[in-house]
Amino acid sequence: MIVDDGQDDRFLDIVASLRTYDVSDRHTRQLRRRCHAVMQAEPRPTRSVWMVDATSIRRVIVPALGGAWCVLYLVEIVRYAAAIYGYLGTQ
Repeated sequence: MIVDDGQDDRFLDIVASLRTYDVSDRHTRQLRRRCHAVMQAEPRPTRSVWMVDATSIRRVIVPALGGAWCVLYLVEIVRYAAAIYGYLGTQ
């Protein structure tokens, strides 16, 4: 790949000539007030114990059931394939 230094210089000159933009003082104060309000707000009530337990159970049980279903499906495929090729006798 050939690098054209003149083209790079023009590109850098264009980038250097770009104006910079900053947040206005008014927007800065508004943003700061909103951040302080969020940080000083009362904490949300904690979820009840049964909701946390349901979430934990869902995180464990659902993947376990999905995995069990996949294992059973795979076992049946192997069983049928073995029956077709005569390894386990007839169905």
